[in-house]
Amino acid sequence: MIEWRKYESTDRSIPSHVDHIVTNGRNTLIAQHASIPGTGKYGWRINNALIPWVTHWSPINQPESEGTE
Repeated sequence: MIEWRKYESTDRSIPSHVDHIVTNGRNTLIAQHASIPGTGKYGWRINNALIPWVTHWSPINQPESEGTE
């Protein structure tokens, strides 16, 4: 199950330059939270394109492979 977190544009605790799952309830993508040059703000980006519609996000948690111990 995905544990969605409400996106707050002023939240600086979101790890930047790391892939996350993002959604607005209709669309779901993988994007990175990063600074927007020249604005002093952060936002969601894919290949340097700003994704302005994000309302919720979640870290990507991949299950550990069995037999890796």
